[in-house]
Amino acid sequence: MTNKFINLSGTMLLTTCLTLGCGGDADSAPTVDSDLLGVYQITRYETAGEDETAGEGCEPLAEPEQSPSHIVLYGLPSNDDPDEVLLVGQFCDDVDDCRESVEIKPALTNYSFFKGSDAAGWEGWGIANRGSRADQCLFEVQSHSLTSTSGQAITIDTKQVETEFPPVPPAPGTPVTNEIECSVSAAINAIMDDSPCKALFLLEATFEANL
Repeated sequence: MTNKFINLSGTMLLTTCLTLGCGGDADSAPTVDSDLLGVYQITRYETAGEDETAGEGCEPLAEPEQSPSHIVLYGLPSNDDPDEVLLVGQFCDDVDDCRESVEIKPALTNYSFFKGSDAAGWEGWGIANRGSRADQCLFEVQSHSLTSTSGQAITIDTKQVETEFPPVPPAPGTPVTNEIECSVSAAINAIMDDSPCKALFLLEATFEANL
């Protein structure tokens, strides 16, 4: 399997920006090479495995009891490299709220995409759950894929899978503790074609306003 790790985003609904995640300076005006920036009205949002109305695991998608109404796409500098600007997405209530989200530039985002283009599609990752068992790390990783057939519509597919992998070995000479170090990059690289599927998310939205 090729090394897919580039950086780390927040998760879908419970946003989390971890050590290798997103950030940004509220006074900066970051730009990203995309014509998809703007406010979108969500026309379809369905899940599987994360809501009582949906099936278990990766069963057929269903509309949850509560769905976000809008999403805004904008550029946000990476914490790791201030010169690198990520394409990120944040849920919001309406056009004004979406624009305010961009001005505030929250460190927590619902989606962060680390590579791709408007023509080829964008890819990103996020961590939904993390833990450990015995001498193994257990992470649920979300893989995001953003595509657009035109500048007026976007689709974001997300698959959440369970990964299990060995912890980072302690550095020579460090004190021995009961805690194990679980690497986020290792969690992303541990995604395999047969990784157990825990949930699916599907978002479709149409362009409503510029930033």
